[in-house]
Amino acid sequence: MFNFWMNFIFLVVSWLLALWIDGFTDYNILVSGLFFALYFVLPVVKKQFAHFIFIVLPFLLFGMFLSPEFNGFIWLIYLTLAIQSTKFFNRKKLSIYIVFLYVLTILPYVFYQEWLSVSYVSLLALITGIMLLYWNQATQKEKNIQDQYESIYDEFQLLKRQLMSGEQLVRQEERNQIAREIHDSVGHRLTALLMQMEVARIQATTEETKAKFDELKKLAQISLQDTREAVKALKSEETAGIQAIIQLIRKLEAESQLRLSITMQTGTLSAVLTNQQSVAIYRSIQEALTNMMRHSSSNQAVIEFQIVAQRDLRFQVSHPLKEKITIKEGFGLTNMRERLAEVDGRINIHQIEGKLNVMGQFPLEVKTFD
Repeated sequence: MFNFWMNFIFLVVSWLLALWIDGFTDYNILVSGLFFALYFVLPVVKKQFAHFIFIVLPFLLFGMFLSPEFNGFIWLIYLTLAIQSTKFFNRKKLSIYIVFLYVLTILPYVFYQEWLSVSYVSLLALITGIMLLYWNQATQKEKNIQDQYESIYDEFQLLKRQLMSGEQLVRQEERNQIAREIHDSVGHRLTALLMQMEVARIQATTEETKAKFDELKKLAQISLQDTREAVKALKSEETAGIQAIIQLIRKLEAESQLRLSITMQTGTLSAVLTNQQSVAIYRSIQEALTNMMRHSSSNQAVIEFQIVAQRDLRFQVSHPLKEKITIKEGFGLTNMRERLAEVDGRINIHQIEGKLNVMGQFPLEVKTFD
């Protein structure tokens, strides 16, 4: 967009100077308004219509400046159009367009047999044409490099996710191994110690000694219970709630080669979710991403989580759209709506500024304390 405005400013200055030399008339002002109106819509129109505009603009310019006198500013206007066209034409079409501009430029001088001006313009057209073709080639190479970079980046993200998943499995396996060692060694010895203490308590001859063994037995039982809790913690997953959902989303990202950006506002990670709520969120996000891959041919999305009014959890999936689509609620969206309804939630789908937003919201459970 910055380059467009730079070209636009250069074009306006060249146009005003060319008119200043050629003269201001009502006809010139009218055609100038039409010229800049068409030029101004170039960034927002489709590529096919942009090609049509690039054909019309030189004809408007040709119809204004038919003077036999050489006007260098007119050539600068044609040059600006040629530079701007490099973003819309491939190499072959750009070559044809440069020849087209050259013919329109020299026609007035050929008509008035101003051969010196024809030679000037021809030399300038040859030099600038070669430069523009090389520029177009460099631009195409840069675009190819950018596409390759994005492809490599996607593969890197996939490998990174796979590596993280592998490391997580290794850590879990290590925790399981430690848990087995504790269970088989420490737990077994503590159980044997309890049995021996019980035997010793029964064989004790005094009440004081029996009380001592009872106390030691209670300590051993507490230690055995703590050991069992430690083993249980080592074997279980450490994540829950939103964190567990994010892990599932990251796994989906790696498997589907998506590029996801996850944003969480303050307080979201500490939200307490039921298992039904967690499933509803994950399945809704999964369905939204599936629809994105199926209908919009995009692999980039933004996922946002936030707490609303300290009582509702809201999540939103946004992804770009090339053009406006007609939203028809099929099985997937219906299933998403039903899942959220089961947790007293709702869903809203809307399109705005080239994006599709799928937003879900449901109330968090309020805990009471006695």
